Amino acid sequence: MTLFILLLATALADAPGDLEIASSKDVSDAIRMEAFERLVDLGSTDMAYVSEIAQSEAADTRLRWVAIRALGQIKGDRSRNLLISLSEDPQPAIRTAACGAMGDFGHEDFVPYLVRLVQDPAVIVRATATQSLAAMGDERAIDALSDALQDKKNTFRGQSIWVRKYFVEALGGIGSKKGYPALLRVIDDADATVSGAVIPALESIAGFSYKEGRSESQEREAWRRFLSNELRNTR
Repeated sequence: MTLFILLLATALADAPGDLEIASSKDVSDAIRMEAFERLVDLGSTDMAYVSEIAQSEAADTRLRWVAIRALGQIKGDRSRNLLISLSEDPQPAIRTAACGAMGDFGHEDFVPYLVRLVQDPAVIVRATATQSLAAMGDERAIDALSDALQDKKNTFRGQSIWVRKYFVEALGGIGSKKGYPALLRVIDDADATVSGAVIPALESIAGFSYKEGRSESQEREAWRRFLSNELRNTR
């Protein structure tokens, strides 16, 4: 779609035009966001078009992506049911969009679906599901995130892949002491992005820091002692 047509669609401000604009690479972020917000506003009273495109296998993936993300902002029972269904779509991009929209929506019913998607075959789906679980802060995700840190699926040729850092960050985001055992296991992980995320996660959960007056190695050792004591006292 040309810039002229996009600007004309802006003036008309209908659902199809706004969806085209919100998914276009040819306009500014501000224009895309304005169109997206109009879609969400319309969805509060009429979400028929957004729902149709979100589910349409014939629609362009970019259009479907934006429509699905709009569902996460529109909320309501219909959006909730659609997102659950879309989280099982054959296309990884669509499952990813559904995961992100679930996080925006924040309904507790999504947690079991997102937990399952932490094991999705596509790395980007696993990452987005993890970010949504972190935003929702539900302790039901802790076991799945802990297991994912040790799962060989999240390595390639014996090397850690980038998604493992997200699992650590999510444990910190959830903020529960139930995440301590998993964090202790990876505090010295060979992947520096993983081990580097552990201390910020611990600070988020515990609510304090060991940084002051300590070297990095001393700080890490202080956290090891803290975790060992915490876990010993909970047995």
